[in-house]
Amino acid sequence: MLFEKEYREYDEMLNLDWTFGEEGSSHFRDAISKDDACAFVVEDGGKIVGYLVGGEIEGESYRILPKMAELDNMLVLEEYRGKRVGGMLYDAFVGWCKGRGVKRLRVEASAGNEGAIGFYRKKGFEDCSLVLEREI
Repeated sequence: MLFEKEYREYDEMLNLDWTFGEEGSSHFRDAISKDDACAFVVEDGGKIVGYLVGGEIEGESYRILPKMAELDNMLVLEEYRGKRVGGMLYDAFVGWCKGRGVKRLRVEASAGNEGAIGFYRKKGFEDCSLVLEREI
């Protein structure tokens, strides 16, 4: 669902088969089972209305960084946006990170995804680097 939205609205180079393929399935299994990763869901009446996956990461060796984690991906169903679901997921992730001694968070968003970028900026994220691409 997240990949489909990202594909339709922001990045037609996403591999839509990744999520349910072996690599994507392994990625999400690891987030649930490995100690250095986490997955959170919010349910409403047994229906999953939002999720967040993240985990600890190694920073670039050319930068002096404290212990870091990355908010890998998060999705809140359209009809649940603006109802604190994203905030609950984010707060749970920050709590998990603090419990592990993480001092810095990273998130990546598609450049055109103004809703996500606005959400993350409200949570205190600042621009750190910019990746540019082009066709040749």
